[in-house]
Amino acid sequence: MNSTGNNINFSFEYAVSIIVVLVVCNLLLKSAPQMNTIIIIIAGLFIGYLSLLVMNTLVPKLNYFAFNLFQYFNYQFMYNFTNMGYVNIFPPILAILVVFIVLLYNKNLG
Repeated sequence: MNSTGNNINFSFEYAVSIIVVLVVCNLLLKSAPQMNTIIIIIAGLFIGYLSLLVMNTLVPKLNYFAFNLFQYFNYQFMYNFTNMGYVNIFPPILAILVVFIVLLYNKNLG
């Protein structure tokens, strides 16, 4: 059973186009603060659409490259995290040490 939420995929190109929309809207708002807000939003969306079209035609492998880069960093993080050994158990030991030092400083250990 498919739901509509499973069809949503965010890619690197869409993230870049959203950043372009935000930058264009911000620049328009700063350069002409008296301009109508709806015109600023429509201009930002139009420029974002154009940037998405340009990225899809000029750099068609950008999503593939960004996904491979994400997979590489994810693998490196997980591989190095499992190879850290005792560093994984250090935060709970640090928390117990901090509690012990606070109790020792307050003279509540007995």
